[in-house]
Amino acid sequence: MVELIDKAAQLKKIYGKIWLGLDKVTAVGTGRTRDGRTGIIISLSSDDQATRDIFPPEIEDVPIEFRITGKTQIH
Repeated sequence: MVELIDKAAQLKKIYGKIWLGLDKVTAVGTGRTRDGRTGIIISLSSDDQATRDIFPPEIEDVPIEFRITGKTQIH
């Protein structure tokens, strides 16, 4: 049986680059959701409902959660 963290990592690897190509998405990671489950964390530069609507609430039983982090800058 595949552990949920492994499934989340696989899904991130499959979809991460595609999701990062979306305008408001600044990062894609795995981690704990607010309710303590393992999930995929999508960081957004601003709270944008149109971007949120692109994503289902979960993929293959792995929840997706959004965090508003602002724009990411690399120095």
